[in-house]
Amino acid sequence: MVHVSAPSGTDDPARGRWPSPALAAEVVVGLLGLSAVFVLLAALTAVIPGSTLLGATLSPVVVTVHGLQLVLLGLVTAVVAWLLRRSHRRVATAVTAVAAVGTLALAGAVGAVVAATVGAGGGVDPLRAIALTGSGGGTPDERPVYLTTPAGQDLHLAVSRPRGTTGPAPVLVWVHGGGWATGSELDRADDARRLAGEGWLVVSVEYTLSGHGRPTWDVAGPQVACALARVAEHAREYGGDPGRLVVAGDSAGGQLATSVGYRAAAGTQPSACPSPVPVPRAIATLYPAVDLADTYRRGDGAQGFAIAYTGGTPDQVPDRYRAVSGADAITPAAPTTLAVVPTRDRLVPPGGAERFVDAARAAGVDAQRVDVPFADHAFDVGPAGSLGHQAGTSVLEHWAAEQVGLVR
Repeated sequence: MVHVSAPSGTDDPARGRWPSPALAAEVVVGLLGLSAVFVLLAALTAVIPGSTLLGATLSPVVVTVHGLQLVLLGLVTAVVAWLLRRSHRRVATAVTAVAAVGTLALAGAVGAVVAATVGAGGGVDPLRAIALTGSGGGTPDERPVYLTTPAGQDLHLAVSRPRGTTGPAPVLVWVHGGGWATGSELDRADDARRLAGEGWLVVSVEYTLSGHGRPTWDVAGPQVACALARVAEHAREYGGDPGRLVVAGDSAGGQLATSVGYRAAAGTQPSACPSPVPVPRAIATLYPAVDLADTYRRGDGAQGFAIAYTGGTPDQVPDRYRAVSGADAITPAAPTTLAVVPTRDRLVPPGGAERFVDAARAAGVDAQRVDVPFADHAFDVGPAGSLGHQAGTSVLEHWAAEQVGLVR
């Protein structure tokens, strides 16, 4: 019998197709190194105010959207690198150290947001914050027209009726943000649906948006006032109690909610319809643009919004800036007020809201500020269930529920 030997190097068919264990370990260590560096860059972005090490889009939401995910990534990276120290002692040890430092820094930032949230009565579900899951499926029950403008524009209310209630529900009127130039009454439909399930009648307001050559500083406020009047008139038809009315809004909507609510309390708020403007029991805001002149001067990218809304700069039309200022609307009769303020807000610098709350308190108004650390403007907007979304909405909703005696 003749034995034919395989050519040298081909006696094992698997050889050459699969990497050696040593090579596989080196690849894993290399990937872990990249992961550790990314976690460290994320941590530096979080810790250094104004840093954009991860780009202009990702950097502002490193903590409030991806913070818990990055902490988890850092933990896994550090543990696996530590287990590989036997075969790659120096490199694996360095990777472990880098990942650990980044993870600890990020965990501190995330912990600060959670602590501020819980301290203000809100709550955070860490599993939802990691998975970025939300309720979904939010649509209003009705969208009636509450006003037709002189230009023929129909303005709508997005109404979400209360569910599971035995009596008239408290009413939350939401005024959307968007720099007075963008946004819609449907922006927070998911949140409205969820709040309706918790016993609220939720009504979101559409108002005329500003544009080039079409300032709405004297239009949007009276429209929101008219919407409040219509809600008060028809609240009982929708299952609500007009005597327990909370007005809320974010950013530009926060300015409108505050200005209209405060001037309604003072009896000086004009309305786009003849019905009397109700005085809300409370006003709840997220990063409100209550000092537009300050926002114009110090906000990063705010100038275009401010000019479109008012028709000029603070030097050109100072009376218009005062007309939409929260501070200029303060009287002792103003409703109890909440301002949730992100400490890293670049678009609407937090100093404006801080000074407004201080001035309101000095006038005898029950005003409260909740600071959210490591958070930028619109920190609660984005994936449902994110840390920022849970922080902003849970604090605002808990506070609003306390004002109207809604027991959860």
